[in-house]
Amino acid sequence: MRLPPSQARVRTSRAPTVRGLYSWVMPLTRRQFAQVVFGASVATLLAACQAALPTANQPPTVAPTTLPNPLIKPRGTGAPLTAVQASTELAQGRNRFAIGLIDDRNQPVTSGGVIVEFFKLLSNGQAEKRADTPAVFRSVGGASKGIWVAPATFADTGQWGAQFTLDGGDGAPKVARMNFQVKDKFSTPGYNEPAPRSVSPTDRDVNGDTSHVCSNSPPCALHSLSIADSLNAGQKPLVVLFATPALCTSATCAPELDAIQQLHSSYSETANFVHIEIYQYPFDGLHTAKTVDEWRLPSDPWTFVVDKTGIVRDRFEGAAPLEELEPSLKAVLS
Repeated sequence: MRLPPSQARVRTSRAPTVRGLYSWVMPLTRRQFAQVVFGASVATLLAACQAALPTANQPPTVAPTTLPNPLIKPRGTGAPLTAVQASTELAQGRNRFAIGLIDDRNQPVTSGGVIVEFFKLLSNGQAEKRADTPAVFRSVGGASKGIWVAPATFADTGQWGAQFTLDGGDGAPKVARMNFQVKDKFSTPGYNEPAPRSVSPTDRDVNGDTSHVCSNSPPCALHSLSIADSLNAGQKPLVVLFATPALCTSATCAPELDAIQQLHSSYSETANFVHIEIYQYPFDGLHTAKTVDEWRLPSDPWTFVVDKTGIVRDRFEGAAPLEELEPSLKAVLS
């Protein structure tokens, strides 16, 4: 959903006292990423990657690159509020900034009011505030399967920081901080970039046996067109979902597919809808599908809204409910 600039109130101010932001610079596998965001290894992984924001007299610290064992039961960090980056990458320009918030009992925070403040980390060790905006909790399939989302526009690449203030209604706001890296561009298809014209498998390729192209039970009806077919000249806008309902570690793929199917039931005459499995049949979780590799997706689920000229206009990593998807689709239909 393209949000107006007024929703991110841009301000510029020096904030040299911002300290102790969490660094999140570890490379994660698809399954480790899902486990972190949805709680399987939150506290253990956070304990391994907390690092302080550099002061004026300190060089930047580098987070360790050793990943914890995801099978070890996590322990609470004891912090009143902890932030976990839920976006696998952030890039210069427009972003859907996603985080998970964890309380002192190592449980996900799913309610309350959250304000996000963005800071550019400077070479002199100070932090310059660039913007602040409210975050909205977005979930599919239940409150525990969700993330906090805020619109963000980053003018510069490099190291940034964010401060999250949670008002839980008890009169005692809680604060968490986090560092993150902004790249010059996304590795996955970005906003206003051409969508890869992948010749993705369809029901015709499997003689109508859609269980070979869809792990949902029962298989969904979004396999009649390939992405390439959907992007042919004269076609309609496209909503494409990459998700593996049978193997999704975060347990959000099937609910996300449900949201897409609800959208399909209302807009099937005016837009094309395609579901792509993350893994090749027989969906063993070992061999990613060729289309997923072509789109360079590091996690799942992903939803892209593509206009009828083949340009990506919106992109959603993780949980994206109907109330977030529908306005985005309407924007490319108008």
